[in-house]
Amino acid sequence: MPGPTILTRIRHSIGRALRETGQAIDRVGIRGSSQAHTSRKLGDDPYKFNDHLSRHRNKMPLLLRGSPKVDNNVAFIAPCSSLIGSVEIGEGSSVWYGAVLRADRCNMGCGRTEEEYEQWKSMDKEDRETLDKGYDDSGGAGGIFIGKETNIQDGCIITSNHDHTRIGDHVTVGHCAQIHSAIVESNSLIGMGAILNKGSKVESMAFVAAGAVIGKNQVVKNGELWVGNPAKKLRDLSKTEKERLTYQANEYVKLATSQSGTMDLGGNMPDLVIDNSLLGTGNENKE
Repeated sequence: MPGPTILTRIRHSIGRALRETGQAIDRVGIRGSSQAHTSRKLGDDPYKFNDHLSRHRNKMPLLLRGSPKVDNNVAFIAPCSSLIGSVEIGEGSSVWYGAVLRADRCNMGCGRTEEEYEQWKSMDKEDRETLDKGYDDSGGAGGIFIGKETNIQDGCIITSNHDHTRIGDHVTVGHCAQIHSAIVESNSLIGMGAILNKGSKVESMAFVAAGAVIGKNQVVKNGELWVGNPAKKLRDLSKTEKERLTYQANEYVKLATSQSGTMDLGGNMPDLVIDNSLLGTGNENKE
């Protein structure tokens, strides 16, 4: 498939220059504002920074590797998470603090049409290795595709270095879990610290316990509980346990919605508290 066009390369370069210029101007403004409102004594540091906004850039388009696609109705993307390259996040899903989703080994360059993107997304590994090589013989790997109302919790690492990583709807991926070029079907739960190696598959309504390591090309069947390192089937889940899997995902949708204002002044504090306590616009001015 063709690489980025000349126009796309120019837009990418200009956009980067504008972002870096804007960041530099912003830093100068903060320094000036801080010095204007902060009394200084001999020996003090030159400037005092009290900027409440994170400068971490969590959505990282790569010219040759593609750009993250996040649904407009996503529940929450943490400001310190990282979506790198060809990553797709569905409606109502959430990516939590410190999670890294990295799809930077494919050749889905910026500027591709929606038709080209869907064609590439549906390719199997063999076709991508043949048709999706870059000019430097790189590429051929996959993207990361996450469905609806799925939660990727704090510290998770998800990659697609060998093939697409696909995670379905209503999936819970516990803290610090790792998923590498694997498939997780809908309504499943991946426990904290679990590892899914390349080519593995977790079918729907299955549970991979905390710390379990699913080996290369292994399949966790529908409704099974796997534990251990290397992981093995322990037993089938009960009806109540299966219902709990869906409950967990739904609870995280609610929690994620409550976090959606975390980058506003005061985080997700009520406006009244911000006005009175932080901005000094409360009753003390009504004397």
